[in-house]
Amino acid sequence: MHAKPSSVAHSHAAHLAVAHWDETPLFLPEQARYERYPWLYDAAEFAQHRGERVLEIGCGTGSDLLQFAKNGCDAWGIDITPAHIRLAKERVGTLGRVCFGDASRIPFDDASFDFIYSMGVLHHIDRAEEVVKEMLRVLRPGGTFKVFVYNRWSHVPLLLFLRHGWRWKLWIENSRAPVHIDFYTKRKLQRLFSPIPLHIQRYECIYVPALAPFIGWFLAARGSKPR
Repeated sequence: MHAKPSSVAHSHAAHLAVAHWDETPLFLPEQARYERYPWLYDAAEFAQHRGERVLEIGCGTGSDLLQFAKNGCDAWGIDITPAHIRLAKERVGTLGRVCFGDASRIPFDDASFDFIYSMGVLHHIDRAEEVVKEMLRVLRPGGTFKVFVYNRWSHVPLLLFLRHGWRWKLWIENSRAPVHIDFYTKRKLQRLFSPIPLHIQRYECIYVPALAPFIGWFLAARGSKPR
């Protein structure tokens, strides 16, 4: 399988994302990433898709993509940020494949993948409906997807507001450079993927981990494409 050549007119949100993460790429050593997110290894299902063709949308610097590859997946990652693509290729090497790809115009044929994964990407996109349509197009019938987005009803916005005031959103990501951010509720996610039923869980409450299922910062939505 090969990625198709892709030339897309980026949205304003995409331009912001490229500018933000080209300047300050999200690069952490593997150990540091999974110490920072100790719940992610299981939640992302890295070890549950051996032998499957997996696509990560917005693969960043490749740490999660590498976990899928190490667990026996045919792992493919797309991103729109040049620095992320370069670093992901260096990290993944020959174990997986990384290429440029806009989530709203995924450069692969219909029904190309068994599992689609996206961590912390959809909430930075202002054309979410187009992304979902594309995800389902390249997912095979019966295939599954899992996406992680910021939870509107989490403890995090309140804590950031108390620390930083009305400009609290500038402290969500890894630099103060502006970036598009949407916040999701379970209802909003269900509407976005309708009529596909979703299994939605909440993750991450650093200060009181027991509260993560109630006020966790991430919503994880899992669903399947109808056969």
